[in-house]
Amino acid sequence: MPEALSLSTVRTYRYLRLSVVALALLLATSLVLEVARTGGPLLGSISAYYYSPVRAVLVGSLVAIGLALVAIAGRPGAEDTLLNLAGMLVPVVAFVPTPVAADVAGGCPPGAGRCVPANLVPAVENNVAALLVVGAVGIVAAGWMALADGRASTATRWGLTTAVVVWAAFGAWFLLWPREGFLAAAHYAAAVPFFGLVAAVAVLDAVRVRRRARVRVLSPRQFSGAYAVVAVGMVGTIAVAGAVAGAEALTSFVAVDGWVFVVEAVLLVLFTVFWALQTAENWEDGVPDPVR
Repeated sequence: MPEALSLSTVRTYRYLRLSVVALALLLATSLVLEVARTGGPLLGSISAYYYSPVRAVLVGSLVAIGLALVAIAGRPGAEDTLLNLAGMLVPVVAFVPTPVAADVAGGCPPGAGRCVPANLVPAVENNVAALLVVGAVGIVAAGWMALADGRASTATRWGLTTAVVVWAAFGAWFLLWPREGFLAAAHYAAAVPFFGLVAAVAVLDAVRVRRRARVRVLSPRQFSGAYAVVAVGMVGTIAVAGAVAGAEALTSFVAVDGWVFVVEAVLLVLFTVFWALQTAENWEDGVPDPVR
């Protein structure tokens, strides 16, 4: 453990990281309990459980995970930037539910076979608007802290610029374009990049950890292999899901019921494994340092 970090600092870092694993397990447990309670077929996706008693756990756990990804410092540079961007996207996944069929929604706008139910639209609009306001405050605060620390590094400047672009893009989409388009696609536009960003961090870690002289729990080579498996698993799962969705949209192919649920469940497990690996790797060090 570095001498510059107090034991309380390291413990705080550990508890924050462990809380993310606990939140993922909370969501998984809530899903299992709801499936057991209904005894029926799975809903089309994990996201569809927004329309079930799981909603509070689903929204609460995703928002808390997003805040943790932003709050927990990654290694300066690309890793910290990618995790911050992932944390920005997670609340959008939570606040904008996946559209449901017209008969379930109680009717959809003309030409739309799926939509967010009209009675939920005011809540979505309120939550997303609040998120945009707080996001702007957070970006300004991050910029101020970067300047207060001295000359901002190139990585910091790029990170802040990218955060502004992401915030502005979602803000413009929400405020300036027809609301139906945002409600129909924002959930997916945030969810897919989120897992892509986490996969990118796993790739960086797979390369970086090999340069460490010694790590507890596993060897550097074993950690590298585990990170690589997570990255390949995430990218492969997203690619397969995209291929299936494209085939359904462009051809007469119809996938088995519940395939989206399986995809999301695999990605949730891989994210949990990735976060547990990072927590174990940095257990003794506290906040990661780029030179270790």
